[in-house]
Amino acid sequence: MNFFKELFKAIANCFKGFNLLFEKGLWPYLFYPFILWFVIWLGSIWLFSSLAIYVSHYVNNQLNINSIPDSGAWLSFAKPFLTGYFSFFIRMILRIIFWFISGTFIKYVLLILLSPLFALLSESVEEKLSGKKFPFKPAQFIKDIFRGIAISLRNMFLEYFFIVLCFFITLFMPPLAIITIPFLLLVSWYYSGFTMLDYNFERHKMNISKSANFTRTHLGTACGIGIVYSFFMMFPFYIGLFIGPVLATVGATLCFLGINNTSPTSDPI
Repeated sequence: MNFFKELFKAIANCFKGFNLLFEKGLWPYLFYPFILWFVIWLGSIWLFSSLAIYVSHYVNNQLNINSIPDSGAWLSFAKPFLTGYFSFFIRMILRIIFWFISGTFIKYVLLILLSPLFALLSESVEEKLSGKKFPFKPAQFIKDIFRGIAISLRNMFLEYFFIVLCFFITLFMPPLAIITIPFLLLVSWYYSGFTMLDYNFERHKMNISKSANFTRTHLGTACGIGIVYSFFMMFPFYIGLFIGPVLATVGATLCFLGINNTSPTSDPI
């Protein structure tokens, strides 16, 4: 139950962040992710879409009915099943898996390149809510940038590990897609939320081990932030690019402050 309680509170905090952006004069942050994402999208979506089509066609050709030798009546009976039902599942699974791969790649490239900006946004939100000041130190800022990149890369490789694992499981047992696909969504939400929360962890001098323990303890919070981020990324006409990353960053900061009771001027969680 605590998972769902944290999940819904995290989602609510992200939507509270929209009003906060305008109340605190932080609305210009909405435009930066869109500019960068559009440039990345032009190349990566085309690449992964083309790759998914190529692989699905290759698998379909390999499963062509003419390529299956006739070794008996039972195999003749199984041919339509293998070339119809099984081939359909393989093509569907490949497209979904490549969608996860391409989406994960774009997501983490965006988070890595914009990590300095999101770190500043998270810091600004905490300063305006708590009154605590974080003096700018160039050396510490550069260190925090590399820390953010390291966390993003860590989460990206872990997410890819689960994608590849689920790919092979589903490839050999297609009906398990009803389990692996929701699991991959949960993994994606968790690591997205983790990355957004880490802008707070680095500012409060939490090492990677403590950050990971904090996120696992508050699994629902991380997933709730990731859900909002992913939800807005699915919006048409790039509307979500203006809103999703920034709301997730603000929501993660509100959640962190609420969990640690460090915001006397608000009750975010």
